[in-house]
Order: sequence, then structure tokens, then C-alpha cells
Amino acid sequence: MTTTPDVVLPAVAKDPTAAWLESCFGPGTLWRPRPESLPEGLEHDATRAFLTEVGIPAARNGFTGFDGRDLPERGLWEADPDEIYGRRYPDDDTPPDGYAYCVGLVNDLHLMADGVTGVVEAYDPNGWDHAAGHVGTVAESVPQAFAAFVLLAGLEERFDDGDATALDEFTTLLDQLGLDLEQHDFWQGVVDELREGYLDLD
Repeated sequence: MTTTPDVVLPAVAKDPTAAWLESCFGPGTLWRPRPESLPEGLEHDATRAFLTEVGIPAARNGFTGFDGRDLPERGLWEADPDEIYGRRYPDDDTPPDGYAYCVGLVNDLHLMADGVTGVVEAYDPNGWDHAAGHVGTVAESVPQAFAAFVLLAGLEERFDDGDATALDEFTTLLDQLGLDLEQHDFWQGVVDELREGYLDLD
């Protein structure tokens, strides 16, 4: 990874506020479920607090591919992560160790927050039945995941202009946010797509 020394992660990215998220997704776009409406399987206290106090975007951002427009009506879709990620045999009726909850889509992928740990992983519904449902770790928490999306959205104009330094800046920001590409393969995929789709680096 190429680092960009003069790039500094904004402090708000470490603790995203509603105003900062709305600066990307639009005023009034955040969905805040009532505490009593959250599923029992969502045990992670910090995730529960972020959802109810800050909120997550019930909006679409075309550049990043994020789409949370169905959240207010659909709620937090619940799934057994072992089943959807292909870690459980189809005929295994063992009770789930825990649940994961969808906090939005990125193109065809579901962003699933683990109800116990808060870790966000990407689920491909086209792969669940042949052990290919898991397509990468997104973030260690829901706030960290949305911080990364806001940071990426802020670079849209530069990517549209074919500015190769935008990719270096984004990877530097991800690293400062704590999202090492080697450990968060979802973002490695995003970086690869950005390089191929927007930049001529040959």
C-alpha cells in the first residue's frame, strides 16, 4: 500500500456523528430504530447504541453502491451467520451460536453485523448454498463501516476525474481508520474495482 503522509483522518471518522453521516447521505436520511424494537439477538451494546442514537442511512449513494432505503420498512433482517456463510452443513439443525443483522446493501451484497461481536461482514446471497456466501470482512464495527463509506464518497469527484492520487489517499485513510486491506478483504475488492473502473494506472 502506498501511504500519503499529508493525509490525515478526520477525528469524526473515529466516532461518526449523525451530522457527518448526513453530509454524505443527505439531511434527514438516518434511520434510528427504537431500542425496544431491536431484536434480542443483537446483543452488542455499542451497535445497539449507534443504531438508536446516531442511526444508519436509509438512503442510497450511487458511487459507493450503499443502499439502505429498505431499512425502515424491512428492519434488521436476521440470519444465522454459520448458515449463510457456508460454515454449517445444510442438514445441521444445531441451534445458532448467534445471529447477524443486515444494516444495508452494497450492490448485491448484504452488510451483516454480528449480533455478539458487532463485526460487519459481507454476505453474497448468490453463494450461500455452495459455501461461498462470505465475501469479506468489512469492519470491526458498524460505525467504522459507515465511516469508510463516507470517506470514499468524499473522493467521488476525484475518481471521476481519473485522479490516481485519490486511490492512494483512500487506502491511507482506510489504514488510519484501522481497516488494513490484508485483514479486511471487502475493501481490497473495492480498491481493486476502483483501480480498474476509474484509473488508468498502466
